[in-house]
Amino acid sequence: MVKVNPVPTNWCRKVTFFKEVFMSKLLIVANVLNIFLLIVLVSSVAGFISFLNIYGLFLAFVTAAIAWSVFKHQRWGYFAAAAWALACYQLAKQGYEFQSIKRHVMILGFALIPVALFLHEILGKAAAKVAQNNGKESNDGPKMPD
Repeated sequence: MVKVNPVPTNWCRKVTFFKEVFMSKLLIVANVLNIFLLIVLVSSVAGFISFLNIYGLFLAFVTAAIAWSVFKHQRWGYFAAAAWALACYQLAKQGYEFQSIKRHVMILGFALIPVALFLHEILGKAAAKVAQNNGKESNDGPKMPD
């Protein structure tokens, strides 16, 4: 009979340690990117207010709502920030807005899309799932035929 050596516990500890170190470094990077995204959103609110018209106030309000949800680490806020960045990129590309800073808005919008989606996956809080059957396992539901 061949005796198989189990996985040494020392090896498992090393893997767990490296996993924890990697995740902590990933969270540090995510928090830095989150601060960068918040700075861009808050400065955009100020920029939209400087339009001095109702359209600018509307854009500032929408951007402030997105910034608040990013500050609260809500998943939809990060996704909305990615959509917002894409919209700003498109507005600048088409020439509808941002005439004097067109190139900067396009570069920043293009760069913020993957950042916001990355933060959506790493920092975004998942919505609390409500147990549909109060935590009880039941086999009363429809079953697939064998």
